[in-house]
Amino acid sequence: MLFNKALRGGVQSVLRLQSTSAAAVAATGSQNAPSTGFCFEMTDQQKEFQELARKFSREEIVPVAAAYDRSGEYPFPIIKRAWELGLMNSHIPEDCGGMGLGIFDSCLITEELAYGCTGVQTAIEANSLGCSHTWVQYRMSSTGDVLD
Repeated sequence: MLFNKALRGGVQSVLRLQSTSAAAVAATGSQNAPSTGFCFEMTDQQKEFQELARKFSREEIVPVAAAYDRSGEYPFPIIKRAWELGLMNSHIPEDCGGMGLGIFDSCLITEELAYGCTGVQTAIEANSLGCSHTWVQYRMSSTGDVLD
């Protein structure tokens, strides 16, 4: 019990330190200052992906989400459209044919898709679970190396 309290307090202190360090760098605008925290300021590319996912969610998911919930059908047309727009499997490395986006980028997309319907968002995002093994094998066979 005491250990859990100490651990929780330590983690909270570290998170608070990282948060304030990043905020200080953002407030001063100094790029040269060493940063020990996270910076959640979005790049232009991240803003574009967020807006694309937001528009897709509002225009293509929201209008049909209730119908898919009632019928229990798999949303194939939505999945196909999400694929066409590049909203699926964004984490696949560029050398494997993907966009190579990071975790934060994927979170931005996921958050916007979930606004429309968490069930459809899960259908879109769950596809990435099955492909990870495939691209690891592809990369290993094409380069002879393991992942860095």
